[in-house]
Amino acid sequence: MASSVIKRIAFASIGLLIAVSYFQTGSQARDGGAQKTQATQTRDHASFAHNKDKHKTLECSKCHKITPAEPDVKDLPGHVSCATCHNLALEALTKPVLFCGICHDAGPISKAHPALFRFPKPQVPTDFGTDFSHPSHLKPMPAQSLNRREGEGSSLLTPRCTDCHKRTQPATATLPEMTVETGHRTCFKCHGEQPVKPPSMNQCAECHKLDGPHSPHIYDAVKAFKHEDHEFDIRPRKKKEYPLAKASDYLCSECHSSVVAAEALDRIKLPEEKQCAECHNGRLGLPDSLARDLLERLKGH
Repeated sequence: MASSVIKRIAFASIGLLIAVSYFQTGSQARDGGAQKTQATQTRDHASFAHNKDKHKTLECSKCHKITPAEPDVKDLPGHVSCATCHNLALEALTKPVLFCGICHDAGPISKAHPALFRFPKPQVPTDFGTDFSHPSHLKPMPAQSLNRREGEGSSLLTPRCTDCHKRTQPATATLPEMTVETGHRTCFKCHGEQPVKPPSMNQCAECHKLDGPHSPHIYDAVKAFKHEDHEFDIRPRKKKEYPLAKASDYLCSECHSSVVAAEALDRIKLPEEKQCAECHNGRLGLPDSLARDLLERLKGH
């Protein structure tokens, strides 16, 4: 098996040399106006199909490597991973853009970029599925898992919304103001190699569904809304109600009541008009009622 793989990689060099010429032709044509070639157009659609019948039988760890020390996938799989099944020389000769172009991007060669190929920065949407239960993740957890401690000698803590959803720093006009998915580093605090509750960090398919629905993105749908303007409860209260015996993130769950009860991500809805009207009602010391077009936008999601 090993010698067969080595032979395939060796033969691939011939095909890769021809593929280089093919790629460069497509690259030069990008600036040629009417001379744009099919190679250039096809390259835009080249992507790895995880859901092919053969690919679906492979363990994620066959191509992607993660460790407790480095839980994020940073490197694309090497030729050896592909050569186990693919004839690289033949693939490079017959369809260099559709095959090689999955991982490699062609461009002008210079002193700054001497390589014949260079890896493009992946621009793909998340494939995190909808099978995420907020009620399950709001149950008390070991204090060390949440990376914070409250109360002397407390071993179990109730998770907060802010344990996973943090304000984006520094804030920019192109990014949502708060994080929505915080990746492996956050999940693996609890779902490590030997988690109290599955899945473990090695059960990739439990979260990354090949054929299932993707996580919906209704966050940041209402551009006029700013979380930083809603950090304090300004509604008048009776003196006997102070001090407030509530969690520091109680406003999150009060506004996002659907999230607290959502057993799956596709059941999450934006806050309803009646929740906004608790503060936005024009009464003394409170904000004016929200504009009708903004309320209609909330209903649309």
